[in-house]
Amino acid sequence: MEPNEPGARLRRRTLLQAAAIGAACPAAWAQAPFPSRPVRIVVPFAAGGPTDLMARAVAKAMGQSMGQPFIVDNKPGGGGVIGMGEITRNPPDGYTLVMPSILAVTNPTLMPNYPFDTVKDFSPITIVGFIPHALVVKPDFPARDLQGLVQMAKEKPGSLSYASSGVGTSAHLAGALFAQRAGIQATHVPYRGAGPAVQDLLGGQVQFMFLDMSSALSQIQAGKLRALAVAPVNRFAGLPQVPTVAEQGYPGFDVHGWYGLLVAGDTPAPVVDRLYQGVKAALAQPDLRAMFRAQGIEPGGMPPAEYAQVIRKDLAQWKKTIAELGIKMD
Repeated sequence: MEPNEPGARLRRRTLLQAAAIGAACPAAWAQAPFPSRPVRIVVPFAAGGPTDLMARAVAKAMGQSMGQPFIVDNKPGGGGVIGMGEITRNPPDGYTLVMPSILAVTNPTLMPNYPFDTVKDFSPITIVGFIPHALVVKPDFPARDLQGLVQMAKEKPGSLSYASSGVGTSAHLAGALFAQRAGIQATHVPYRGAGPAVQDLLGGQVQFMFLDMSSALSQIQAGKLRALAVAPVNRFAGLPQVPTVAEQGYPGFDVHGWYGLLVAGDTPAPVVDRLYQGVKAALAQPDLRAMFRAQGIEPGGMPPAEYAQVIRKDLAQWKKTIAELGIKMD
């Protein structure tokens, strides 16, 4: 049969069509809508804490709006390192997210063999929530403001101690930074969580602590704790009558806790944007925002590029501060 006969032309057309279909299939798969299967949000802390609460609220809202389940998976341990490592053990396809705290930018300085590069190994999605800290004391503590506390410390050097929920936490860093800025000697007493720290604070074993607002707000409102100051540069909307540390003679003092979503560093940009739009929509829901604020959490939602700037700024700031304070992990 000659090449130009009808049968030969039909065979050539069939082969060309098959080749075109074969070439198109990978592109079709690559362009399949995301997500097309369940997404996992790894929380590098135990269930029941503020990170877990935020992750589950956001996961539920994202699952409803994005058409696939978002499943929270708690992987505590190692100061968040175990959970963060889940990113490196899964493909960079957006189906595994991790939700760390500000430990993502303090651990690289605190841990000499920290296994990740927070900037290169992760891509930011957004900050889900900010949790301010309040400097709290028991209700009958003699000092009524920061000046009174500092005066007590200076009259009896070494007589005051402050609690935290662990070495290297934002509560510890806030306490150490305040003691340095105020020029006082105060002993740091770390605990395994906020609960036992508060118990000893109320029992008089320690005199003050910077407590995250998700743990502090209800106890302050009930009169079980008294707030002398809040740590961020701006007052907390839930306790507008409580002045900041900066307002009470320590300008520039600004310690804030954030909790955000990250994916693997080489996740495709369209997937990152799709996830951001999903989180942003979840955080815009009035009922979710009201629930967050009732728990002492300020909703986030900044774009990925802004979150990346926060990470870089905090990495540099805490590297300098931790070195100045001489803080090291045990």
